[in-house]
Amino acid sequence: MTYQRNFDKRVRVGMVGVGGHAYRNLLPTLTFLPVELVAVADVNHELANRTAVQYGLEHGYASATAMYANEDLDAVLICVSPQLHAALAIEAFEAGLHVWLEKPAATTVDEVDQMIAARGELISAVGYKKVFMPAAVKLRELITSGSLGQLHTLLAQYPLTIPLGGSATENSMWLANGCHPVSLLLSIAGPAAGITVHRGIDNAGALLIRHKNGVLSNLHFTHGAAPGQPFERYTAFGEQATAEIDNVRRVTFQRGIPFKYGETTSFAPDGLGSGAIVWEPQDSLNTLENRSEFTQGLYGELNYFLECVLTGQQPHMANLEFARQVAAIHEAGLASDNTEIELKDTL
Repeated sequence: MTYQRNFDKRVRVGMVGVGGHAYRNLLPTLTFLPVELVAVADVNHELANRTAVQYGLEHGYASATAMYANEDLDAVLICVSPQLHAALAIEAFEAGLHVWLEKPAATTVDEVDQMIAARGELISAVGYKKVFMPAAVKLRELITSGSLGQLHTLLAQYPLTIPLGGSATENSMWLANGCHPVSLLLSIAGPAAGITVHRGIDNAGALLIRHKNGVLSNLHFTHGAAPGQPFERYTAFGEQATAEIDNVRRVTFQRGIPFKYGETTSFAPDGLGSGAIVWEPQDSLNTLENRSEFTQGLYGELNYFLECVLTGQQPHMANLEFARQVAAIHEAGLASDNTEIELKDTL
């Protein structure tokens, strides 16, 4: 691990939006990244000024426009309401800046299309942190290595509801939190061809994603699960084995045991070649791998964007095209009522 102060080459960044999420999660994560925080901006000018002073800057800005006009930046990190993302991202692209956006990228597919059209050759990525959390990286490794055999289905559990009708903005919980499990499922099984929503009591139910490669994902809405307890789980079912992410911090690879019905007598046979393998952080030492910046994927998402900027490589993960897929599923999810909606114009 290299810390911010030790990097030889750093990206000069400005941050637009220094509210609770940015202050609590993003700014502390910069400690571990190849950045130089040059400026901050927020419509709450007093808040921008107080934050600027804390981070050794002379003052904050009341607008992104003023920050771009007065500072020499390579990139901007935007952390505001998604309704403002498209306009702010387009303004940043026009200023010649690379853009990182907090999730969700936008409220509609059309807004994502506007950003794609304005991006040109500049680099842009979206903070779908679940895609970059170590547990998800390990799960994708198990799948791509063939350890599970052919991937058949995915099951996700997350406390969501999707009311029928309306816009993504009106259904803010689906917009703001639905992108977490949706982005993870897309990162594992690839682009979606169609989705179907089934609703039950109080709009609890399930969203089925039919991926283009034939894999089927079931996003089960565990509506009512208390946020004060573990509520998130993902399971990948292959033809040979399964793997599960539990509460973000635990990955279990279920290899099974030698088994013959009516004959097997031990669930723990000799040797280490069968049974489950488990990965989870240890919490006895104050080390990096057990910090939420890392287990949640915050470090991973920002580091990936910055590495792309430093190397001049366009991102192939969590880019605006990927964000368009997520937005299309958001919109279709609100419209589906026990029938499949095809996603014809997505990747």
